[in-house]
Amino acid sequence: MEAGVNDSVPSEEWVFAERYRVDAPIGRGGMGEVWSGYDRQLDRRVAIKLMHPAATPAARAGSAEGGAFAEAAALDRERFLREIRTTARLELPGIPAVYDFGIEESTGRIYLVMQLLYAQPLADLIRSRDYPADPWPISWAAAIAAQVAATLVDVHRVDVVHRDIKPSNLMVSASGLVKVLDFGVAILQGASALPKLTQIGMTVGSPPYMPPEQVLGNPVGPASDVYALGCVLYEMVTGRVPFVETTARSYQDHHVNTPPSSLRLLRSDVSTELDDLVVAMLAKRPADRPDAETVYDTLLPLVRSGPADASDDRDPRRPFLRPFAPAPRPPAAVPAARPPRAALAPLTIDEALDLHGRVAQLVQDSQLQQAIDVLDDAVDRAAHDRALQLEMRIELATTLYMADEFTRAAAVFDAVLPKLDGGEDVALLRYYAGVSHAETGDIDSAIEYLTAFLVDAKPDDPLYRDATYQLGMMLPAVGRPDEGLRYLEGLRPVLAAEYGSDSIHLKALERRIIQIRNEITGGP
Repeated sequence: MEAGVNDSVPSEEWVFAERYRVDAPIGRGGMGEVWSGYDRQLDRRVAIKLMHPAATPAARAGSAEGGAFAEAAALDRERFLREIRTTARLELPGIPAVYDFGIEESTGRIYLVMQLLYAQPLADLIRSRDYPADPWPISWAAAIAAQVAATLVDVHRVDVVHRDIKPSNLMVSASGLVKVLDFGVAILQGASALPKLTQIGMTVGSPPYMPPEQVLGNPVGPASDVYALGCVLYEMVTGRVPFVETTARSYQDHHVNTPPSSLRLLRSDVSTELDDLVVAMLAKRPADRPDAETVYDTLLPLVRSGPADASDDRDPRRPFLRPFAPAPRPPAAVPAARPPRAALAPLTIDEALDLHGRVAQLVQDSQLQQAIDVLDDAVDRAAHDRALQLEMRIELATTLYMADEFTRAAAVFDAVLPKLDGGEDVALLRYYAGVSHAETGDIDSAIEYLTAFLVDAKPDDPLYRDATYQLGMMLPAVGRPDEGLRYLEGLRPVLAAEYGSDSIHLKALERRIIQIRNEITGGP
């Protein structure tokens, strides 16, 4: 623990933000400590999580590479705060309520003030069971996984990806309610959903549950959470994770290359439906996995089958009379409906000019949701003038991109880009569109947009280098390794010139090139 942060119950009252009293430690992990506390303003018990500063690879002080890592850490921190705001707005039963967050003045660390849970980690429940003699009922495992899947449905719809689903991040309450902890926290370790060039060699996550694309540094999206949940479900049913690490084979190697063993080989009472579901969840290609809603629907009949487990009162089937079913799926790429509004006057050119300044200020102040609301109104009000409406939609798409609302951003980019001619500005929009599609798991569209971006972009543009790297990483994932290899090999001289021949970036790039070559030739 850092200097200035107590490691036990403070000898004197410890209060920060002039509001929260910190009482006693209740848990710690790689990302921070969790303390029980008290909100003096609202007179309630709370949990307080103090985050560790993000770890970054060692780089020479003052070097270009060191600056790149610092910039990446700052961007990840800002994205983490945005995702906390997003998940806090959802108010889901499967996520602890977030009451407040900010920066602790004495240490400069991010703090989260959350609902205090009276629950037990799933990891402890799994460890406490004698699986060879008395495994958990199938319905028990199905109920936990179904609750997690229902939570994932809602967060995936707002383009939030957990990135680190594992038993220690799942809490089971005495009522059987399952809570998913630490949404967005993996970002602070450099686990952004898109593999930025400044993050190569920084793969993070929990190896026993890490999807292949995360191992390889490829885009991480909703399907990645489904894979990790498949690993957790496998462990709940059998008492062991799908792959066992040895001195000869790492977890990462298994996730990329080894098909999972059938559950039915390890447990005779597993149904064909459950076995097929887990195999599908653990598919190597993200596109081959079911989405979280399909997982929920498949598990629901299993939740209601079999006898209750009288030996444990944390029966996770208890909440299931269908209250945890996700809401009906909205039409593809259509945003949630806004409340009815009175008819608005047409947008004038002068108002549009003022609006640009207002939106810029809102973005600068990190009030991105307000900026999006303003631009949604502007698009509606500009319906009388196609050129003006196109301008408003372009600004809306760009703001959605900055707010990490990638599903909406991708849909708006798809609509506006065919109406535009070429040029540097259009090239930038293609880059944004490519990133947005990659974030939502649409790799084919991402490749198309990023390839088009490189046609008009200038080689000295940092985004040119980033798009080149992304294409080099994504093309092998869709069966085009030779093309991907050409893009990555073209980055060698660029990285050597910018960061030096012994840089972390260049070494990580070389490892990835060797890996792709081995995949092509069937070598080691």
